[in-house]
Amino acid sequence: HKTRRGERGGAVNPVGDPLFEALRALRRDRAAGLGVPPYVVFHDSTLREMAERRPATLAEMGEIGGVGARKLEAHGEAFLELIQAY
Repeated sequence: HKTRRGERGGAVNPVGDPLFEALRALRRDRAAGLGVPPYVVFHDSTLREMAERRPATLAEMGEIGGVGARKLEAHGEAFLELIQAY
């Protein structure tokens, strides 16, 4: 008997995925620096999609749900650098 999470697998819901955890840490640091809650930077669902799709350019990152022009400009480069390190 598989759990719901087990059926989905790690790619769709990467709990324990090192890249997803690193993205969450970067989001937490940037949010703290701005004095805002982490979800203001990006939602978890957006970070999951980043970890799954691993965008290589700002244009590719802009196609991810929850990444608007302002967030892309403010945070895109930092998150791209982190993704490329994995």
